[in-house]
Formats: sequence, structure tokens, C-alpha cells
Amino acid sequence: MDIVKEIDITKYSNGITENITDKIIVEEALDIYINNKYYVTLMCTPYEEKELVLGFLFSEGLISSIKEVENIEKKSEGMIFVGLRDNKRVIFENKRALTSGCGRGSIHVNILVNKNVDIIENTCNYKIKDILMYMKEFNTASNLFKETGGVHGCCICGCDGLLISSEDIGRHNALDKLIGKSLLNNIDLHDKILLTTGRVSSDILIKTAKAKIPLLVSHSAPTEFAVKMAKIVNVTLIGFARGNRMNIYSGEHRLTY
Repeated sequence: MDIVKEIDITKYSNGITENITDKIIVEEALDIYINNKYYVTLMCTPYEEKELVLGFLFSEGLISSIKEVENIEKKSEGMIFVGLRDNKRVIFENKRALTSGCGRGSIHVNILVNKNVDIIENTCNYKIKDILMYMKEFNTASNLFKETGGVHGCCICGCDGLLISSEDIGRHNALDKLIGKSLLNNIDLHDKILLTTGRVSSDILIKTAKAKIPLLVSHSAPTEFAVKMAKIVNVTLIGFARGNRMNIYSGEHRLTY
């Protein structure tokens, strides 16, 4: 399936209208089945769907490693079937807390008491100049955003720079795709940096902490509750990382100037 399509639109600028062809991002409903039973529908950009599903299941606490997945198969457009070796953690009828992002994201963890998230013990140091350099590289590498202006992006960085990245209409989906890629490629995230274009809400912070990522850097703003959560789980949280500036909300002990 194409992820970008062209449509005819009318453009208005400075009192003048013209008919042009514009590129827009495709959105689809993705039904997830676990052990042949319907689980949830996600609205997403239709690429890297297996990575999205794996990351979503990890974030939901349904898997903790790729070894728990017996198979994953896209049998038709908009449908992915996952076979889990043990589905005792899967609750098919459960009251969900809907996220504040695009689509129908959800989390099963109780975000108020934070029972399912461990404190990040990582004590690595990160240079602020390197973080800003990574963010500049990340912002210039977002091809889908350049083409359509309609996606969020996430990227994992190591000591050698950008490692893997993902884009999607939903900021939660982009992060889940990234987590799924890390699971498939056995990438250890405990000392990595997560870059994101999107707002950091509490659910994004929780996904980050569950993946054991110690440093989260956003081009945008965090919410007040996300800052509280970052301090509780010891995640270094940075917002408004643009040009040569940033706001540090928590975990300054990991940063060197």
C-alpha cells in the first residue's frame, strides 16, 4: 500500500487561489489479532506495521522480549495476526486509558501509581553539544515530513550518532515502531538517546521508561505530569531542543556542558 498519495486541492495565498496537486500521508486502520482473537485497532501510517505491533505489545506489557512471539503475519491489508507463546497476560476485555495522541492508542498500566515501570538506573553521561547535533541531524533526515508535513518522527541515537528511526501519523505509533525495530534487531536501549518531534505526554514518558531508555529529547514541550513521571522513574527529560538551546526538566545529573 502507498503511504503517500496525491490529491487535487485549492491553494490560497495572499488573496490568490490556484489549483494544485498536493501530497498527503495515508492513514489506515490496523486490526491486531492475538492468537486468532481480535485485540485492538490502531490508526497508523501503513508501513513498518510488524514493528509497530511488536512495539505496541511491548509497551502494553504483553511481551517483554521477541522470544515470546511465536509468529507475526500480515494476512491481508489492515490485519496482523500475532502468535504468542503465552497469552496469560492478554486481557481481551479490559477498561483502557485512551492516550492523548493520534489514533486509538492505549495503555494498560496504571499511570497514577506507575506499577509497571522500573526506575532507570543508568548513570551514563551525555554531552549537551552532541544531543543538539543529533537533533539537528534528525530534523533534516525526516523524509516523510518533508514530503507531506503530516507525520511525527522518533529516532534512537548511540555514541556514533543516529541508529534507527521511524515516522507515523501518531507520535505513539512512531515510538512503538522504534521499540519494535529494537526488539527485532536486538538493540540494547539502556544507554541510548530517544529523539522525538512530538509533545511528551505521560504515556510517551512511560513507553520510554518501559524500554529502559534513560534520555528523552523532544523538539516540543512536555506536560506537567510527564515531568513528574520523569523525576519518579529517573528519566532525563529535555524539551524544546532547537538550534543551540534546550529546556532540561529532569535528570540533569546525566548531562555535561
